[in-house]
Amino acid sequence: MKKIFTIVSILVVASSLFSGRASAQDKFQGGYFLDNYNYSYRLNPALMSEKSFFGLATGSVEMGISSGLGISSLIYPNANGDGLVTFLNPAVTVDEMMSHLDKNNPFGFDANINILSTGKRRENKFNSFEINLRTDLGSSIPGDLFRFLKEGNSDNPYDLSAFYLGTKTYAEIAFGVAKRPADGNLTVGFRIKGLIGLVNADLRFDKANILFKEGLIATDIEGKARVATPLASFYNDEQGDLKYNLNTNKIGPAGWGGAIDFGFNWNPIESLSLSGGINDLGGIFWKYNTIAKSADQFTFNGFDKVGKETNYEDDLNQAKDDFLEIANLQVLDGVTESAFERLAFTANLGARWRLPILSFISVGALGIYHFDQIAPYWDARAGLTLSPFRFISLTANYGKNTQGNVLGLAASVSILFINAYVGVDTFVDRVGIFPIEGVNFPVYGGVPVPIDPFRAKLTFGLNMQFGNRYRN
Repeated sequence: MKKIFTIVSILVVASSLFSGRASAQDKFQGGYFLDNYNYSYRLNPALMSEKSFFGLATGSVEMGISSGLGISSLIYPNANGDGLVTFLNPAVTVDEMMSHLDKNNPFGFDANINILSTGKRRENKFNSFEINLRTDLGSSIPGDLFRFLKEGNSDNPYDLSAFYLGTKTYAEIAFGVAKRPADGNLTVGFRIKGLIGLVNADLRFDKANILFKEGLIATDIEGKARVATPLASFYNDEQGDLKYNLNTNKIGPAGWGGAIDFGFNWNPIESLSLSGGINDLGGIFWKYNTIAKSADQFTFNGFDKVGKETNYEDDLNQAKDDFLEIANLQVLDGVTESAFERLAFTANLGARWRLPILSFISVGALGIYHFDQIAPYWDARAGLTLSPFRFISLTANYGKNTQGNVLGLAASVSILFINAYVGVDTFVDRVGIFPIEGVNFPVYGGVPVPIDPFRAKLTFGLNMQFGNRYRN
């Protein structure tokens, strides 16, 4: 079982090295339902924190992961009933494997690390300022890539044109304002963001056809790789292999940009709020200092071991090396490129109603749509919040999204001037348990692994609150 887990990990890492566009980040949706949550303005800049606050380094950490592949796409019950095998095992037919895969299989990871944040709350106005480090990794892995690895040297053609990988890291400096008239019931807000690009790299195949001919692999590829960072430069050695040099004396931005959030929050009656917002409307101008392209057509000696032998770990490593040979990336000396890359933006609508008599209970609903070129999705959910005391709030929400059922849980606790919160949004229908020697998770025993496609976001933070509390 440990070996199978290692094999799957190698495949995921190997795949992530070669495909994808940077997955845009979504916000922590469960925070919409949570009272005493300082960062609700990230989802909608018209939502004001209940108190003024300050956070440094630990103020807010958000991490998210999503995958169109579950473990059931990669491993299968052994036909003889003895444990599990990978999709490379000869006992797993190509048709069975492809029935668990889509033409394009997205994978994404994102993180938003707060370096500094502060918010100043007054009765009818809220100002915020924060500095964040944001990272995205996203990919789209063609189903034909798995068929290529499985069949080894079949006469069937393979289409890898959907293969794409992107990763980017940038700093975000944001200033926000939310305001409502003293005698009004409509709050409007906006956030202006300055974006400093640090690293951006992507690889895209607009055309990638592969065919075996008389023991050779013939390719017809139109691909392009771009790297934007002054810290590294790439080149091809005498053998044509892709190499790089580190430029530690060239520290600086790789791009500049900006974005805006805006939203509203309307209280037609005191206990009811209706809100809507749009986030991350903007992008970054990147300066790509390395451009590489794939050769149009060529042939080379292919591999014939993948899926045939029992040493799958070595086979997958060999498959990774062979894929680089297929890509055949050639650096264009002296060629640079500037390009604007928009952020994937999100639109949301929400409603919350606080029970008139039992005011510590509230119910709500939230719907979002995430405009992403690789993996757009929608999410709709309803939530229940309990805030029996002013220093504690608990919420649970449930709904549907593009992949299926979604569940969210969150809690916020304030003790004296310290506020701590934690929350998770997750879509995981089924979880399998992998026993690995030396690794023991509470409750599960082994390592819990999603069986089907999944999406999850974890957020937590610790900051200081001060001043008067205003209930929204």
